Amino acid sequence: MNRSRAEATWNAIERSLAGSLYLALLSTTCAVIAPGAAAAQAAPTTTDIELSELSVTGEGRSRSLNGDLYGAGGAVGPVPGYVASRSTVGTKTDTPILETAQSVSVVGRQQIQDQNALTVTQALRYTPGVFAESRGGAGSTRLELFNIRGFTAPVFLDQMAVIGGRDANTSIDVYRLERIDIIKGPASVLYGQSGPGGIVNLVSKVPQFVRHGEVFIQGGGFNEVRSGFDIGGPIASDIPGLADQFAYRVIGLGWNGDGPAVTTKVERAFITPSITWRPSTDTSLTLIGNYQRDPFSGFYGGFPAVGTVFSRNFGSGLFGRLPVNFYDGDRNIERSDRTQASIEYLFDQRIGENLRFHSAGRYLRTQGDYRSVYGAFNDRNGPTASGPLLARSVIGTNVAAEAYTMDNNFIAEFDTGFIAHTALLGVDHRTFSTRTSGTPFPSAPDLNILAPNYAMNIAFPAFNTTSRVDAQQTGVYFQDQAKFDRVVLTLGGRYDVARQTGPTRSFSGNTSTLTLQDAPSDALTYRASLLYQFDSGVAPYVSYSQAFEPIVSGRVFDSAFGSVGRVPDPIRSDQYEAGIKYQPPGTDILLTAAVFDIRQSNRTSADPLRQGFVVQTGEVGAQGVEFEARANLAEGLTLIGGVSLLDIRNVRDSGSTANDLTRLSVPLQGRRPVQVPDTTISLLANYRFTDGPLLGLGIGGGVRYLGPSWGDPANTFQVPESVVVDAVASYDMRHLAPSLAGLTAELNVNNLLDERFVSSCLSYSACFYGLPRTVYGTLRYRW
Repeated sequence: MNRSRAEATWNAIERSLAGSLYLALLSTTCAVIAPGAAAAQAAPTTTDIELSELSVTGEGRSRSLNGDLYGAGGAVGPVPGYVASRSTVGTKTDTPILETAQSVSVVGRQQIQDQNALTVTQALRYTPGVFAESRGGAGSTRLELFNIRGFTAPVFLDQMAVIGGRDANTSIDVYRLERIDIIKGPASVLYGQSGPGGIVNLVSKVPQFVRHGEVFIQGGGFNEVRSGFDIGGPIASDIPGLADQFAYRVIGLGWNGDGPAVTTKVERAFITPSITWRPSTDTSLTLIGNYQRDPFSGFYGGFPAVGTVFSRNFGSGLFGRLPVNFYDGDRNIERSDRTQASIEYLFDQRIGENLRFHSAGRYLRTQGDYRSVYGAFNDRNGPTASGPLLARSVIGTNVAAEAYTMDNNFIAEFDTGFIAHTALLGVDHRTFSTRTSGTPFPSAPDLNILAPNYAMNIAFPAFNTTSRVDAQQTGVYFQDQAKFDRVVLTLGGRYDVARQTGPTRSFSGNTSTLTLQDAPSDALTYRASLLYQFDSGVAPYVSYSQAFEPIVSGRVFDSAFGSVGRVPDPIRSDQYEAGIKYQPPGTDILLTAAVFDIRQSNRTSADPLRQGFVVQTGEVGAQGVEFEARANLAEGLTLIGGVSLLDIRNVRDSGSTANDLTRLSVPLQGRRPVQVPDTTISLLANYRFTDGPLLGLGIGGGVRYLGPSWGDPANTFQVPESVVVDAVASYDMRHLAPSLAGLTAELNVNNLLDERFVSSCLSYSACFYGLPRTVYGTLRYRW
């Protein structure tokens, strides 16, 4: 097949796509797999696909909106190597990271591939300040489990919140993503209700006006096979006026294999088609659809500390620890079946020279059916546990959830005298609706650890609660980035109104109890920062930011509200941060250092004087230091390094917790939270040979140090520190033969030394093993 014939084939496919994206997807995939079609492609000069920006003419700007934001190097576009220079996560405007006066980290597509990150959580392993995989190997594809600066952080997709939770939560596959942007510290001014640690914003891949494609197949891990494709480009049109206005992209993936624990499985399939309409250089509209099925989601259990952190006497003269692939459930009960679908739009319009309008919206629906037998949270699995029997309980839920989210803002650029302004004014809204049926937590038959039976005849309890909860939030926000000479002053504010309502009905025998929830709240949040840029690339800064989180349970005694009390005030978070960023001019190097002080207040605990009420006297303080280095160096070397030191504790708390060793109650004040290591250190490097006999070979690896963390709320034991080593190797096959241009082979080994470690514990009854050594081999073809 010659080149002209290949071009004709592509044009035919693209004309077909205009009529049916799905049919085009099938045709294109078959064309990719066919050897003749592969040979017809012109050999590229590199295996890295760089999505070029459209060259346009017009007033004011030399590039289109699509190229400015979504093109290579753009604020939400592909990241060159390991170093992003621009991001929108810290300001919602196209801003250099060097000018953003708050800690920002960006994980790009190349880093995700080099790490062979299979989930969002795994992609965050090398980000300082982020404790990824807090449940270790548990969680699998079920949840994005991590914290930032010691606090649970919410997930956003394209700057709009996604449904959290456990059983019907939104799970975004990393293969759909162009990059992951993280802002550390309170960020409610831009994103509404969120925690003090920060937020993680996932950025979708969008269509590009250059033809490209990728298919891959991967095997390894826990007998897993993964395969996916990412195909797109401009849509040819013979209709006058429509030529070069449309581009498409279709992404799909299949994943099947065993879970990290014996008898468990992982299965996933998704397809994400998208289309962009760009009628002019000033207008861009993108539609993104997604359908995903997760019939099996691996493992979610945990094990007692005695048998993981500590050695256990199993009886019969056996002492030691549980194997890392141990399973505490029952295959006849185990279920995590989830389906999600969404439709999203991204619209950008430039209005004149210095005004831009951005609008984004998404409708998402997800449904989950969850059932599990798990290690019980009781004294039999506590600090004195011994023998071969594991106490267990059984649980199940059925959840359906819907989410409507929208964000609209105007960005204006103007001058007042010698001060240049970038002003942002916006409004966003979210409505999350969940319908849940749940079971009680009755005891299940004990599991004999030495001779486990994973197919017992365990009765599944009947659902005894149903609830319908609607949570809404609307916020109006503004921000001004004022720049004069080398000084950047950023001021922002926001007002939010939130409400959670809905009935919960509980059944017991022939009676039922109805509880009506109505929890309104509102909050004002602010942000201010000051940054100075030296010509040398050094930029010191100071910043202050706030966050809020509504409290939807409990009542505070207040005589003005009678005997029922009032809804608690929202939890408030305040952060002071000072730091310095350094980007040597003309280099792809970004170095950052920050010191921060976070205070989270208005936490609730039981009112010691009035039964049934709560008081808001709790406060958590977190102080820390973070360092991050990212570099694309000459001669094919890329690297990331990070250090995080954190001191977090309950500064004020009138509550108490049980000391499982002494059986006494101890105050929470002064105690440190569980699942928060005090130190994390990481280094990831990759080197690609650019000449010599090893031309085409890439080698790399990483080291992750996880410091100790407290294992129970009373702080009676610590989870030990651990060190994990990862390795990667790749080879560009075109250096073997020109006919193999576009084909690469990759080998990833995570936990190379097969370190046996516990990542964290919630209590003496629930600890989580980190993943053992996994090896994955990948063949990838790009054109």
